[in-house]
Amino acid sequence: MSKFVKLLIIALLFAGCTKPVEPDPDPDPKPNPDELFKDPQGTKILSPVDIPFVYGNPIEIVYKNDLRITTLEIRGLKNKVIENKVNQEINQKTDLLTSYINASKLPPYRGIYTKIPSDSIALDYYINAYVAYNFDNVLSVSFSGWYNFNVNGSAEYVSILEALNFDLTTGNQLTVSDLLTNDVDTQHVLSNPLSEIIRKNSDLPPDHWGYPVINLVSPFKGIKGNQVFYITTNGIVFIFDYRNPEVDNGFFAVPLMVEYNKIKPYIAIADRFKTDKSIYESPIRHAEFLYLSQPGLRDEQGNETYKDVDIYTYRSIQKDVPAFYVNKIPDVLAIVHKMIDEYEGDQKIEYAYATYYAEKVGEFINLSWYASVYSNEILYQEWRATYNKDGKMMSLQDLFVSDFMYRDYLWKEIEKISANLHRYDKEVILDSIQFTINNAGISFSAHHPKTETAEAFNQSFYIAYNDIDIENLTLFNDE
Repeated sequence: MSKFVKLLIIALLFAGCTKPVEPDPDPDPKPNPDELFKDPQGTKILSPVDIPFVYGNPIEIVYKNDLRITTLEIRGLKNKVIENKVNQEINQKTDLLTSYINASKLPPYRGIYTKIPSDSIALDYYINAYVAYNFDNVLSVSFSGWYNFNVNGSAEYVSILEALNFDLTTGNQLTVSDLLTNDVDTQHVLSNPLSEIIRKNSDLPPDHWGYPVINLVSPFKGIKGNQVFYITTNGIVFIFDYRNPEVDNGFFAVPLMVEYNKIKPYIAIADRFKTDKSIYESPIRHAEFLYLSQPGLRDEQGNETYKDVDIYTYRSIQKDVPAFYVNKIPDVLAIVHKMIDEYEGDQKIEYAYATYYAEKVGEFINLSWYASVYSNEILYQEWRATYNKDGKMMSLQDLFVSDFMYRDYLWKEIEKISANLHRYDKEVILDSIQFTINNAGISFSAHHPKTETAEAFNQSFYIAYNDIDIENLTLFNDE
């Protein structure tokens, strides 16, 4: 018997007498250091937080456009070292997305080179950078890239999403740890709503409304410390792509937003990087309200028929609007019925609308209703009002500081968008103005009844807080 055969028999006998080693069913490899949650930067913030509004950073955003690439730079920081650092990182990120027109530079999407040869050049592409959030010393810039590669006569598309989130007091990048208060488990608080969003998203049909959906290939175990995100006034948008091995979205990045109403007590970004002294060359003149309210409790639409007229109805009442306010809304359907009853036109009424809304913006409550009847002419009634935190309905004068000539200002705004105003009484129009406040501005409506020489005047218009200047408004009074 050869020596090799003897050794083989001995090895087999030894193996048969040795208990086999079972593989670890749940191996726990050392975590990637980049995926760990870092300590929060800036000021220590504890829950619950109260964010009545946020102050806009008074920097100039200069967009630079060519045929396929839009990028930007900022101006207006006192510290030019930080300003240059911010602009350099924005340029570097834009250059990174531009490099992806060469397929060999593309991110490692699963199976990408089985579809797109590495020597391919994008036939068409668009790259865009825009400011998603610019408040309270935080600047969030979102980047998107869209690429079309021609492979054997067929188009293969790739989408890229990136983001930079700056603490403008230092120029440093925010991490996920900076988003929420210091006393909560950030991963847990953010992963819970994300899990629900992913579940709902993954149940949608592929290419839902032209947008890619999340395709889970392994269970979602929560976000990591290096999860890519950008900030908006509605919520935090997390980007799921090749960096998330539990998903396979093809060659597309999928943005998923955790709305602020899901994490309202723990939002730290409005306070974490505030400073006693301004870091800007210009004074602050802009403020907005974050979208903190709960979505509609009774979001309903329907239709009914009255005297052969189809009436379309819609109502939306946010969950955090007290019943005290909701009860102030009249029966709008009854108003439409009365308008139909009193109609004296010679043309048949085609249809009608009855809608009303109740929403919370910051500490304020908005109520509004609209009733309209359509034939060869439009019969229209509306009412809108904003109530302050004390439950008082605000007058137009209540919106503005005492020394601001608001009637002159509003008339100039109406003149910009309305013709033939000479046929109406200016004071009647100004006295008719109603309003509701929004997160970023104020919606106005103005009316004048029909006269012997002119049809009824109905005009709606919107003015952003940024255009009015917050020094002229009472809404953003810290007291």
